[in-house]
Amino acid sequence: MKKREAWPLLLLLFATSRAAARKGLTLAQLRAIATRNGFPDPPLAAAVAMAESGGNRFAVGDRATSFGLWQIHTPAHPQFIAAELFDVDNNARAAFEISKGGTDWSPWTTFRNGDHLRFLGAQ
Repeated sequence: MKKREAWPLLLLLFATSRAAARKGLTLAQLRAIATRNGFPDPPLAAAVAMAESGGNRFAVGDRATSFGLWQIHTPAHPQFIAAELFDVDNNARAAFEISKGGTDWSPWTTFRNGDHLRFLGAQ
């Protein structure tokens, strides 16, 4: 993904996705996304995503600097374009890269503080 100004697209996505945003993805759907994108432990990857975004692919956090399922923090990772992170596979690929192939979840607050644990083993 190339770095470029994407705020017009971001605003369009945000405005047209309110209904979709209210209905988050399930853990099973998050596991499937994680599997499809090569995470070695899809249940763990899905648990982090659920803790970060509640399964809302259009989640915006950290004063509008973190985006999508895995809440990719663009100030720390400027190689990713905010609007493109609303795509579940783009977001998963970014999380895969940041997590060193799904082996280091320490950049995620919900992993460090254990919030993701409530989603492990859940259906």
